[in-house]
Amino acid sequence: MISGVALLLLLNGCAATDETITELRPATPQSLAGFWEVDYSRSDNLNEQLSTIARRVQREAARLARAAEDVRPFVASALPNSNELVTLARLTEVITEPTLLEIYQDDSRVRIKRDNSFALDCAVSHGTTGFSQTVDVVGAQRCGWDADQLLFELQLFEGLEVSHRFSVSQSRDTLLMTTVVATGSSAYPFRFNQYFTRYDPGELGYRCERTLTRGTVCTTQKESP
Repeated sequence: MISGVALLLLLNGCAATDETITELRPATPQSLAGFWEVDYSRSDNLNEQLSTIARRVQREAARLARAAEDVRPFVASALPNSNELVTLARLTEVITEPTLLEIYQDDSRVRIKRDNSFALDCAVSHGTTGFSQTVDVVGAQRCGWDADQLLFELQLFEGLEVSHRFSVSQSRDTLLMTTVVATGSSAYPFRFNQYFTRYDPGELGYRCERTLTRGTVCTTQKESP
């Protein structure tokens, strides 16, 4: 179902988080259909996200240390170590790797094809509110319209929780996908924003990818003969 799931074995025993949405807002479906390409200039940077979360963890660790020295009552929660944070960042990198989206949509279904990854498929009834739910050998998925945003929630049996939230701009030329990846404490999930713009699949251009180790790398994309 998802490439890179083996990385999750490094985080065995993690509990579920509290990121789950329990109730959807009244549905106001929007058209997401078309071909979309990631816009790196507007999207988040994984290295910056990792640094931000690491600083939050360091500040919390310092706060707990001061509270312990002052013998003040406090609620202590397990903090992720650097290896766990890097592993979560790598999982996020794998999950958000697709740079091209092809979205098919009608009144009863939205299917989001992603290059080098599995498709996100949601059976929705036009204008109705509520989750569509499926379960397979990897975990459970539920999806639906949350107001004018399409929400996918994936809960893997090993403890990983992933959500994708799609919204389109009023001009219909920009698509925002917000991905949240969490394991263990819900206080430190990876929240990653990717912006997409429309493209013509028949045009020649460049394919780019951004990684934790190499940064942004672009190569020429050619049409198949």
